[in-house]
Amino acid sequence: MQFRPYQILLLALLITTALQAQNHTDSVRYTLNARINAGSGTYASFLSTANKYDRYSFSPNALTVWGTLHKAISPGKTFDYGFGAELDGNVSAGESRLFPGELYIQGKVRFMNVYAGSKREVYGNQDTGLSSGGMLWSKNSRTIPKIAIQSNDYVTVPGTRELVELKGGLSHGWLSDKASIDRLLLHHKYGYIRLGGKWPVSFNYGVQHVVQWGGQSETYGTMPVTWDNYLRIFFGKSGNSSATVSDQINTLGNHIISQNLGFDIRLKPVLISLYWQNITEDPPVKFITKTPTVEDGLWGASVKLPGFRLLNHLVVEYVSTTDQNGPWHDLDGIIYGGLDGYYRSGTTPNGWSYKGLTIGNPWLTSPRYNKNGSVAIDNNVVRLYYFSGKGMIQRFDYRLTLAYSKNYGVTSPIYEDCRKQFSWQLETSTPAGFLKNTKLSFAVSGDHGTVYGNNLSFMLGISYAGFGRF
Repeated sequence: MQFRPYQILLLALLITTALQAQNHTDSVRYTLNARINAGSGTYASFLSTANKYDRYSFSPNALTVWGTLHKAISPGKTFDYGFGAELDGNVSAGESRLFPGELYIQGKVRFMNVYAGSKREVYGNQDTGLSSGGMLWSKNSRTIPKIAIQSNDYVTVPGTRELVELKGGLSHGWLSDKASIDRLLLHHKYGYIRLGGKWPVSFNYGVQHVVQWGGQSETYGTMPVTWDNYLRIFFGKSGNSSATVSDQINTLGNHIISQNLGFDIRLKPVLISLYWQNITEDPPVKFITKTPTVEDGLWGASVKLPGFRLLNHLVVEYVSTTDQNGPWHDLDGIIYGGLDGYYRSGTTPNGWSYKGLTIGNPWLTSPRYNKNGSVAIDNNVVRLYYFSGKGMIQRFDYRLTLAYSKNYGVTSPIYEDCRKQFSWQLETSTPAGFLKNTKLSFAVSGDHGTVYGNNLSFMLGISYAGFGRF
């Protein structure tokens, strides 16, 4: 059992809130689910576990069961509340796990909402359903416990005739996995602007900023959690005289910034979204088209065809992290290329990961795959070519995903070792005719290459969903 005191408290508050909802005719959705994964190879196939919030075991043969309980926030109400919980369990020959996948309570006041706990959210302008994962945030790792305040998606700026919209948020989180640093904290803020309103073409631009800070390390000592240090990490300033030499020279904490630029084209039969995300780990921060890391990032196109059942949604993406700030590092008068080390940090050895899984794009390989005991992301120089599409054939939903990557390990002046990997997955689901509100699912998935090896997985699942009105 991996419950912590704050999780027990949140669960108690959630149950209390659910009971109180009986007097307010609120609707609560619940699900019960099970999936069997049977296969061959060292791991469960990559796509069967990637971008799944750590729900499934990496074992090639495992049983997963989970249940969920959610009350959603109503967009039409000025004041509202919500909550969510998910309990996940894995059983395999090598491990057994039971942990909360989600556990949060949430409140809404007009266009703002506040939540406390571990809540699944998608940050960034990538396609929320089919993407390989944003450069800074994906669906890959387990949710991080946070206290957050944010807008309810985009909010129209008064007096602009709905042509200008803004959204933003601020949160404080706890990276509680203790992989290398105890009591490590997370600062996250973001802001976006969207222009165009209901016009056929709209433009969006936003910035995401995260900082890993605080914590206690036997190697690097303690970063005091003070108001002064919080202001320093908030504004990207260097540390004071009590900080390590590295944090006095550079910014205090481990900072990562991702700028997002996108266009949406809305026509009657089709919605096309084009998006670009970059990543920056060194100051100064310049506009996305001028940043020294302009050659690295995520470029994607999403096409939605609501009237075409056979293929109603598809995504094509390209990810590159091979430049790594190019020739911008000058060490003792010698210019080296590619030394940024995305998702890696000298003072935070586990880097941009949580409980062994990459928080950003999962093709920058999660530490859980490391065979040498390292807690770092040891494969972060990658080129990825990615396709995912879904549709319906009669009563069957399906999704097909294909991904080919070139992997060069960690940064160095010359990339000599290239490991290639091809991963694929076909998923289907259909209502079970013998039991109301129940779906059956089947999937087959595989890997071929030298990063994750050659793996083959067959997955069979069943899920039941219902609503309770109180």
